[in-house]
Amino acid sequence: MTKIDNIRNYTNNLKFYGQDCMQTEVYASQYAKQHNMIYISPYNGPQVIGGQGTIGLEIMHQLNTVDAVFVPIGGGGLISGIAGYIKSVNKSIKIIGCLPKNSPVMAESIKRGQIIEMETLPTLSDATAGGIEKDAITFAICRQLVDEYVLVTEEEIKSAIISTLKTQHLLIEGASGVALAAIVKCSNKYSGKNVVIILSGANISLQTLKSILVS
Repeated sequence: MTKIDNIRNYTNNLKFYGQDCMQTEVYASQYAKQHNMIYISPYNGPQVIGGQGTIGLEIMHQLNTVDAVFVPIGGGGLISGIAGYIKSVNKSIKIIGCLPKNSPVMAESIKRGQIIEMETLPTLSDATAGGIEKDAITFAICRQLVDEYVLVTEEEIKSAIISTLKTQHLLIEGASGVALAAIVKCSNKYSGKNVVIILSGANISLQTLKSILVS
C-alpha cells in the first residue's frame, strides 16, 4: 500500500489487474499498444537498464578498489545495468545476484538455460518478486555478466532489515534486505574484501515494518 499511496500523490487514475506483477506487466503492455500509449517496463528495456547502469558508474568513480558488488534481482534491470558498466571497466569485479528463496525466478532461469515460469511465494522483497517477461533482454545479460546467485530466506531478510535499523538507523525495504542478507550469508568468503551492497530503496509500509519488529 505504501507504493500505491506514493503514486496517488501524482495521480488518482490507477487501475489494478492480475494477482502478480507478471500478469500486470503483460496486461499493461497490451493496453498501451491498444491505446497508442508508451509502455515503460520496470526492467526490460535498454534505456531503463542504461539508467540503472549509472549506479555502476558512480561506484567506480567513488571507490578506488572494489572486489564484489551485491545487487538484488527481480527482473534483472538493476543488476544488468550495474554489471554492464562495471564489467566493461574491470572484469575481475564479482557481480553477485541476490534473491529471496521465495521468488528466485532469475536464478532458476539461469540454471535451466531459459526464462521459466514458476510458482513463487510471498516475500518481504516485493520489489523483486514475480516472473520475468519471456523476451526479457536482462536474461542474456545476467547469464553473461553475473558471477554468482545467492538466495536468502525470509528470516534472513527480516534480520537484515532489523540490523540496519538498529546499527545504522536506516530504514530499508525488503529488496535491500535481500542484498544485505546475502553478504551476511557469504561473510566468510568475502572477509577482508572491498564489497559494495546495493540498498535499492526504503519503500516499506508501517504495517510490514511493525510485523517484522514484533515477530
